[in-house]
Amino acid sequence: MYRQVKNFYIDLSEKKADNAIELAAWTHAEFVRIHPFADGNGTTSRLIMNCQLLANGFLPISIAKESRLDYFNALEAYAVHWDLAPFADMIASLEELQLDLYLGIIDRQRERQ
Repeated sequence: MYRQVKNFYIDLSEKKADNAIELAAWTHAEFVRIHPFADGNGTTSRLIMNCQLLANGFLPISIAKESRLDYFNALEAYAVHWDLAPFADMIASLEELQLDLYLGIIDRQRERQ
């Protein structure tokens, strides 16, 4: 387990942020796949993912309880088949929703001025 976590952080430092969404998705999915703790792996991985998003100029996201099945299926696609695309697509869609929300807030503020 120690070696897997160590390799995770080595891999993370070597990955390039050419695609920040994919980097954030990989960070989350890989940490969950390693599963280093008895409890709190999901929470920790979502925190690390949002740190990656923020560090690359994106907004933090949250995954609604209603999306839990899609979330688990996307993570399973990575864990079993090394297919990150379903999870990266999910993160991109959630990021788009957050951006739309924030842009709506900005528009409403401008209309009040």
